[in-house]
Amino acid sequence: MNKSGSFLKSVLKNLGYALLAFIIGYPHFVLASYAIPGADDFSCANAVSIYRENHNVLASALAYTRDVYQTWQGTYTGEILMGLEPSVRESFTGIRLILMACVALFIASLIFLIYTVCTKFFKLSSGKAWAAGILSEFIVLNISLTGELFSWYTGAAVYTFPLIAILFCLGFSIKSYFDQKLVYAILAGVFGVIGAGGSLEVVGFGCAAFLVLLIIYAIGIKNIKKNIKRVLFLGLPFVFTVAGALFNTAAPGNFKRHDAMEASGALDLVPSFTSSWYNLITHIGGLLTAYLLPLVLLIVFVICLCSVSNVVVSGKTLIASVIGSLFITMITIFPVILGYGSYNIDAYVSSTRIIYTFDFVISVTLIVLTAVIAFYVKDLLKRNNINAREQAYKSIILIIGIVIMFSGQLILNYQNGMSMKIIDDLKNDRMQIASRQMTELYEKVAAAEDGSDVVLTEPVLPGTVLYIPLYIDYPEYFANLEVANYYGVNSFSLYWC
Repeated sequence: MNKSGSFLKSVLKNLGYALLAFIIGYPHFVLASYAIPGADDFSCANAVSIYRENHNVLASALAYTRDVYQTWQGTYTGEILMGLEPSVRESFTGIRLILMACVALFIASLIFLIYTVCTKFFKLSSGKAWAAGILSEFIVLNISLTGELFSWYTGAAVYTFPLIAILFCLGFSIKSYFDQKLVYAILAGVFGVIGAGGSLEVVGFGCAAFLVLLIIYAIGIKNIKKNIKRVLFLGLPFVFTVAGALFNTAAPGNFKRHDAMEASGALDLVPSFTSSWYNLITHIGGLLTAYLLPLVLLIVFVICLCSVSNVVVSGKTLIASVIGSLFITMITIFPVILGYGSYNIDAYVSSTRIIYTFDFVISVTLIVLTAVIAFYVKDLLKRNNINAREQAYKSIILIIGIVIMFSGQLILNYQNGMSMKIIDDLKNDRMQIASRQMTELYEKVAAAEDGSDVVLTEPVLPGTVLYIPLYIDYPEYFANLEVANYYGVNSFSLYWC
């Protein structure tokens, strides 16, 4: 085949993989398309409007971020994104388009990271790397509840967009190490600084994962002086990421917020550490029993075992990877436990964005760790004169047998996933009704006379995985106050019938 024909074949293959990734993510695009603004979206719009009188859009967003940094929290990336204030009026088209773009970027960043790990670190073929990336996408979009990350602008600004940046940061840092190109190191540093301005849960994951990368690569470098360029290309973005994380953590607003809201329930370091272990064990157990993660891990294991790659994973690298995986997941949840003063995030922390982010980190970490184990086993088989590919084919037969034998349980586990919950919502019109009803509610408040007291009675919304803000019959409730302030009415009360 000539070069042009080979190039065209490669492009068509990649387009096919991208189409499959889009199909898997399609339910989440639909979820985002029904998004409606919530209380924090309105409160941010109200706050930013003060700065808009004398500044342009970006300047007012930066001024808003500066004040939040001083008084509430250090999540500078999230606050800048919120300060840009997308449209929260009428059809809410602005928010919906941004959230749909968020879904696309999330999928792209995850596949990019997994693809880069597979092709650079494990030397897998493009097709096998795409397969691992799409499998990763499939499982992370089918765990926990994703409504607060993809159908709520505030949740996306503080959690999802910074998480996307961290994934790109890790991917480009790996490319900078192997390809030794300055542009990749620069991109890794830029994305690292952006990601470090998100929730501390996301920041903890990013810094811990980057540190583990550094340690694993340090183990593999025999002569640091001869590889100083690689070390710098990997180390400098890490420094920028950590600097951003420290800037986020050191925000005066973090301490003021803690004193105002959480001091009475805060745990000490030791109880927080032990509670983090408890939550980690609980969530690993849940992910391995309630979802299809075990099947995905087994398929990834076989993909690596079947590969022609001669990458050798040493015992040191394996041990470092296992310890590093535990370290990454622990550092992810530790700030939440410490800050919220909660022994169990499932029972005492109602924010599903926190739970999902933790489950996401566990799932991705287990997928990469599985690949490391697979290559270690492959080398072990080779050293014992056992045909690894033959064992892989036996594993494929095992996978088929498991699928047939446990098909009912696998179907049930798939139905537990977020994609099927979205589809079920859509099939029964729950999401459409909830979105339309909330949109009409805002329209009624907007149409009310300025300075009036708005009292509405609405039918109870159908249960849905779509993010739905809470409004009650108490006009002094903070969410009610923000809506009233935004639409220029004196007060807003909502009765559910």
